[in-house]
Amino acid sequence: MSYQVIARKYRPQLFDDVVGQRLVTDTLKNAIQTNRVAHGYIFSGGRGVGKTSTARILAKSLNCVQGPTVTPCGECPSCREIAAGNSVDVFEIDAASNRGIDEIRELRESVRYLPARDRYKVFIIDEVHMLTTEAFNALLKTLEEPPPRSLFVLATTEPHKLPATIQSRCQHFAFRLLDYSEIFRRLQEICKAEKIQADEGSLSVLAQAAEGSLRDALSLLDQVIAACGENLEEGRVRQMLGVVPTRLLKEMTESVHAADGRRVLEMVNELAAEGYELNHFAGEYVRYIRNLMIARNCGETSPLLQVPSDERKTLGQLAGLFSEEDLTRFFQILLRTEGELRYSLAPRFHLEMGLLKLVHARRLASLESLLAQLGQAAATPKQSSAVPRGSFAPSGGAGSPIKAQEPSAQPTRAEPSRMSAPAAPSPATPAPRPSAAAPLPAALAEPATSAVSNDPLHSIKSVLFEQSNKFLSSCLDHVSGWRFEDGEVRFLFPKSAATFADLIRTREQSEKLRAICTQVLGEPVRICVTLEEPEGQAAVARPGARERAENDPVVEAICKKFECTVVDVKDLSQE
Repeated sequence: MSYQVIARKYRPQLFDDVVGQRLVTDTLKNAIQTNRVAHGYIFSGGRGVGKTSTARILAKSLNCVQGPTVTPCGECPSCREIAAGNSVDVFEIDAASNRGIDEIRELRESVRYLPARDRYKVFIIDEVHMLTTEAFNALLKTLEEPPPRSLFVLATTEPHKLPATIQSRCQHFAFRLLDYSEIFRRLQEICKAEKIQADEGSLSVLAQAAEGSLRDALSLLDQVIAACGENLEEGRVRQMLGVVPTRLLKEMTESVHAADGRRVLEMVNELAAEGYELNHFAGEYVRYIRNLMIARNCGETSPLLQVPSDERKTLGQLAGLFSEEDLTRFFQILLRTEGELRYSLAPRFHLEMGLLKLVHARRLASLESLLAQLGQAAATPKQSSAVPRGSFAPSGGAGSPIKAQEPSAQPTRAEPSRMSAPAAPSPATPAPRPSAAAPLPAALAEPATSAVSNDPLHSIKSVLFEQSNKFLSSCLDHVSGWRFEDGEVRFLFPKSAATFADLIRTREQSEKLRAICTQVLGEPVRICVTLEEPEGQAAVARPGARERAENDPVVEAICKKFECTVVDVKDLSQE
């Protein structure tokens, strides 16, 4: 066959022709010009980035009749034979098929002899990491003390598999993957030279599909030319390569913005019906979201965008519909979905659920904003205490003391000397129930929200929250009641929270709590921590528990943010 594929036809013949490896080629050119060429080189990098081509150019530069030179003539017998791969003094060895110790022994025997015609005998070993351990050991001595006029170039895609003893004997050059713009420009040059009419969209698809490998891009170009002729259109190229059309990616993004889950599922069905690989679509959508983020941050004219010029305006408009936080969240969800699709037994269902996460992701508030809102609610300034001195107030701050006020017709009872629940009325003289029309006591008639705002215990917790004293604040969460009398603040703990009571009794924590109580109550106070009596435990913990929970500012903020209601209130201290 006389036809030569594009990848071979346009193979670099000079250092300046190598695309995207300027650092490597400049170093090799300087070494040739200063006569400092090493005896061993390691060329590592991905497939199709120019490792073997650069090795051939190095061999031509050293063996050209006009050399050593950085611009070999390409016309002399040595240059022509090296380019054709049949030079008598340049050996290209495939280590994948010649990986044993016997082959390396033969190589060592041939190294001993001087070049037959050229200045240097060059050995280019491709995929050198495939050699066996014994073969590497046989090569060590030759690499350390090679015969004169010999040069080794070891090319590999996996340099980490090379023994350290081999790497230490060679100069290592890492070939990088080419970026989108470099591949795109090279495709334009070749299409112009081949007189192929190709729009920007079709070349953009090829450049993206190559994933940094110029040889892959040229092979794909050869393939689409054979299928589409001399006029390449983006739609035909996408269809042939199985690449998802940009129209579908744009429509999917618009559906996510409109929170149209039904349309998203219908589009997944269309993708499956048309035979697109779903994991490939997920990868394309990850790249599309990345381009949206670039347009959002750098503008639609940024060279970082991997899209043709006619799509940049549309991309910029779409990017304006989302915040950076939205796009970052989309990228994370899609990246995780793409990785999971590779091992999923039901990829379609997996992709559907992943895309529905995008639909609902914008409704989710960030953790930082939630914490900030809850912190503001908990740190709202509180008014002075409305709880009468000498009465126990429940920890939730519902405003009513634990000892309920008696009707005025009954005699006033003396305050008990210790912290316990009020004694139950005698069975012989049961207290009459107030009628429905009877007025409520003043302490119970106040609105719950006002009572919560007047609770000094909430003010104490707010100060602790502002000071980031989570330890004391968490201990006070277990308080079931408190009392302020004669300059003394008493905190009542249930038996089940005795550990927290002991922690507050320590000198350091007690002193901190005393200072905060003095600040909130406006006068010097003493701190006393006691435990409930068994018979009074239920009376302290239960009255108004639901009202206190519903009127707590933190609970109110959570219910408002997540549009939920309090279903049940459970006192954990009773368990």
